[in-house]
Amino acid sequence: MGAVRPAPRMRPVELDEEDDRPSAVVRSARDHAAAAAGPGGPDAPDAHRAERRWWPWGAGALAVVVGAAAVATGVTERAARERADVFAALPGVVRPLERPPVERWRTAADGPTPVLDAAGALVTVSGADGRWVVRSSDPATGTTRWEVPVVDQAGSGFESVAVACVAGEGGSGHLLCAWTEPDVVYGTPGGSTNYVPPTHVVALAGADGTQRGAWEVEGSVLGIQRHEDDVVVATGLNDRHVLVERRDGTDGTVRWSWTSPVPLVDNGGVRAVPKLVAGGDVVALMANSTTVLDARTGVVLEAGPAGQQILVAGLPDGGFATWEAVFGGTLRDADGTVRARVPGLPRPVVGDSSVDALVIDVGNRAVAVRADDGTVVWRLPTSMSPVAVAHGVVVMAGEASVGAVDGADGRLLWEQEFVAVQYIAPLTDGLHVLAPEPDGADGFDLVARGLRDGVEAWRVELPSDLRQLTAIDGRVVARTSTEVIVLA
Repeated sequence: MGAVRPAPRMRPVELDEEDDRPSAVVRSARDHAAAAAGPGGPDAPDAHRAERRWWPWGAGALAVVVGAAAVATGVTERAARERADVFAALPGVVRPLERPPVERWRTAADGPTPVLDAAGALVTVSGADGRWVVRSSDPATGTTRWEVPVVDQAGSGFESVAVACVAGEGGSGHLLCAWTEPDVVYGTPGGSTNYVPPTHVVALAGADGTQRGAWEVEGSVLGIQRHEDDVVVATGLNDRHVLVERRDGTDGTVRWSWTSPVPLVDNGGVRAVPKLVAGGDVVALMANSTTVLDARTGVVLEAGPAGQQILVAGLPDGGFATWEAVFGGTLRDADGTVRARVPGLPRPVVGDSSVDALVIDVGNRAVAVRADDGTVVWRLPTSMSPVAVAHGVVVMAGEASVGAVDGADGRLLWEQEFVAVQYIAPLTDGLHVLAPEPDGADGFDLVARGLRDGVEAWRVELPSDLRQLTAIDGRVVARTSTEVIVLA
């Protein structure tokens, strides 16, 4: 969609009807024609009548041209709207904005997962007023579709409670919300030193908030990652081993389980707490050693030696990538088969599939490689990292800059330096790069710069305590410590 174009204009023409004599310009043209035509040519009476009758046919032809142009413009605009609709349907992007957005509505939200996209609605999680509530709102108006109280805040003498929810991929499926039962601040129930409060999981239908199921996880939960409509849960056992299970998201039925062959939990606090991370169809338990599991079957795809950390990331084609300090990056098929070695770990980016390459941040440069064989397509010296792709352009962001790169050849199209460091990633609407830029006075402006030229199109003020900027249902959603604010 482009800028609004002015409608075609027809200029007024003054006709001299005082006599039947043609103007000098017309006479000159007619005299030349008469010299070539000879007797009975343009000076004949019938020729005068024909000369007087030419203009309706010319106007008709002009009308046809204008009509055809209008039809062509209409077709072009419809095609542009369709492209905008397709782009806006992608997760993590904004519907094309040709004018500055304004605040539409806001609501209270806090906790680990304050705002989500689920079933075509904007879902917020809030612990205000002494109770954790999950609420579904219309993205355009903020009208509440449903709300479900999940659990009351802990009273005095107990640890605090925080509810975290996760939606299905692309906002589909059930909402899964989890929280750990509050424990007493001093001492343990029954005097047991091994008592660990259970973690509760509840499944809510995204469409109407109906509870589909509820279940508990015993033991110390180290991490929960969603996979399709299930969850993969890592828990620490009393013997310091770690149990990883895939469970049905609705009722907790165990689909597969794996137990670490060696103790990984360090009760003395010397080693980092084991962490469960997900990337596509794999999950990795990162501890003193890292084990990569197939999230679908529980099969071990890779197990690193002690002291070696393995990072994982999903690939758009269903494979995954790993990074190890010794070997660097590796592209793999879904079953773990190695495709190629690459300079680093590809990071997930939002947007369309218009760039046929994976862009990797390797510190002082960005490298684009083919996903099938790791062939390097281009290299660009830069400190920025890829965050989005739109219409063949890779949106880049650094600690104090934002820019764009041509996805085909790696040319730096533009780069804008900020007045201060900021760690909130920009968005794109397919027309602009939408970046929260520090305003120099402890605040932020949302600045729209042309996707390919970086020219500023507009800017609007953002909350001074901005924590995150995200896109839900094609709208810009700003999050503070206590609220979410919807701009459109």
